[in-house]
Amino acid sequence: DLPDAVELYADPAGEAGRRFGVSRGFRPDDSSLSAFAKLFVMGIVGGPGAWATLPAVLVGYFGSPGGKRRWIEESLKQGQLAGRWPDSVLQLADEEVVANAFDDTPLVSSWGVRPFELATLRLQNLVSLQAKHWGALKPADERCLTQLGGCTVVGSGGGGPSSLV
Repeated sequence: DLPDAVELYADPAGEAGRRFGVSRGFRPDDSSLSAFAKLFVMGIVGGPGAWATLPAVLVGYFGSPGGKRRWIEESLKQGQLAGRWPDSVLQLADEEVVANAFDDTPLVSSWGVRPFELATLRLQNLVSLQAKHWGALKPADERCLTQLGGCTVVGSGGGGPSSLV
């Protein structure tokens, strides 16, 4: 929860970003091409962030011996407690993790991020949050789906913030 003193402003049409000159994505004015196809091109095939997106996606499927997984397990637990599918990855007792199905993965169970562990969390979010609530989550203006965004933090009196919470 944010303190009452914090004010949030949103730009559902993305006009402020366009005025600042942010990338509008792949073929932004082509209404014959679906926003999801444009998003795929931007994120995976060759958009401005593709060089960083693809390796992060691949870690979800192939794992990473040096990765950190505590946050993944905590997120899976949160989703499982909320009834999100898939809901059988963790064995819970009194809301605490007593076993993780990925602990038994041959050869890679000791890795920081095991193969498919992060992908399972992404699936949980995709199916139980994004797809289920797309009507409420989708941008008001479909052009915002591929437009890069930003956040501006301003402190009291218009200056920089004294601290971020």
